[in-house]
Amino acid sequence: MNKPLASALVLLLCVPAAVSFADNHRAARPASPPRPTSVPRTVGVQSVQHPGQPVHPQNNPQHQVVIHNAQTNRDERHPVVNDHRPAHVIDRDPHLRVVARGYHPRQDWGRFHPAPGAWFHTWGIGGWDNVGTVTCEAVNESTGALYPVSQDRDARGWDDGTVDSVLDAALDDCNDEAGGAQCGPATPSCSFQAY
Repeated sequence: MNKPLASALVLLLCVPAAVSFADNHRAARPASPPRPTSVPRTVGVQSVQHPGQPVHPQNNPQHQVVIHNAQTNRDERHPVVNDHRPAHVIDRDPHLRVVARGYHPRQDWGRFHPAPGAWFHTWGIGGWDNVGTVTCEAVNESTGALYPVSQDRDARGWDDGTVDSVLDAALDDCNDEAGGAQCGPATPSCSFQAY
């Protein structure tokens, strides 16, 4: 066999195999503080009640959610504010803040956390190893302004507590900027991008 033909065969067989084993995933972005920008925040769409109609996901969606606050032992009523942007659009929001594992919230937002295992089951995630980026959003309930926070997968992967901490960061950002207005999770509160 001549040398050029052997070299060509090695390239044809080895290079595709090496490329298929390469890690083609985006490297985790470093944590960053909220970016200063003059662009106004995106505003979500608040669900409006139609009292004469039965509740229906498209024609008359739920307009309010009641969450029990265990600290005050009271029920809190929160409006449903929807963000219809897909995850890849939210990922380019100029107000997006990136956090890293280990974020510690400044307040107790536990009342907004779903039961253990709910992130996994509600979204139909086949396994946490399939999730690359988690983006959660909080909303200023008086203005509808959205506060997106994102975290990329690291070597330890995902679990409910890590997703909860991303939501906590969004709620902290909203609370810091809201000037006393009520903040809560947007609908959907978190979105998951494939790994």
